Amino acid sequence: MSFDTNWFWSVLVAFARTSGLVALAPVFGSRTVPVPVRVGLSGMLALGLAPVVQPMVGSPPGDWVPLVMRLVGEVVVGLMLGYGVSLIIGAVVMAGELLDQMMGFSMMQLLNPMSSFPTSLLAQFHYMLAMVLFALVDGHHLLLMALARSFEVSTGVVRFETMAHGGLELALALGGQVLWLCFQIAVPSAGVLFVVDSAMAFVSRAVPQVPIWLIGMPAKIAVGLVALAGSLPTFLSLSVRMTELSWRYLEQVVRGL
Repeated sequence: MSFDTNWFWSVLVAFARTSGLVALAPVFGSRTVPVPVRVGLSGMLALGLAPVVQPMVGSPPGDWVPLVMRLVGEVVVGLMLGYGVSLIIGAVVMAGELLDQMMGFSMMQLLNPMSSFPTSLLAQFHYMLAMVLFALVDGHHLLLMALARSFEVSTGVVRFETMAHGGLELALALGGQVLWLCFQIAVPSAGVLFVVDSAMAFVSRAVPQVPIWLIGMPAKIAVGLVALAGSLPTFLSLSVRMTELSWRYLEQVVRGL
């Protein structure tokens, strides 16, 4: 094999894994980023990684079947790296949806430009804020570092049975951590709203003549917004935890390779 052939194969392998990461990862995989820009970014990253990963990638297979399987495996690895971090960021959307249900905003659906599906008001607010904080703490740099590290520890052909065996345990652990993170984000405002609901129910029970739901709903929204504003410092500290959780997830995926 000539040097040029090996180099082209390294670029192709790096492009396959990078494109999977860019397709789903936060910041890179935003729907507001045009597809040609994402493809170009994947190509630039692949060209930059090719000289580094060429010794680990090795020579291209001599048959089409192992060649295609290798590229499919690389795309799957990139998707795993990007989707897990995107799922962690999605914890703030779950927290926002819960608060919208409690404050009465769930009927108001907005189109989220980042993911192209409708979300409620506070869910979109939490998501946009989380994306900004993720970029400010250099979360996208962690993704690129994990991408480069995954080539250093990779043994060549990705074994799907090994990924499936370790992926289930990793997915269960990640799901539990995401739910716990969602609970931590929502509990300050949700606790205040629960007290307001209890007070409204007590007043409605004691004085049935008072239209408490008509009078109390605007007050409930006002109290909820004040509670949300007061919980923002806690949200900032939890954003650091999201970054740490993302790094641990990426480290586990890379170790599994």
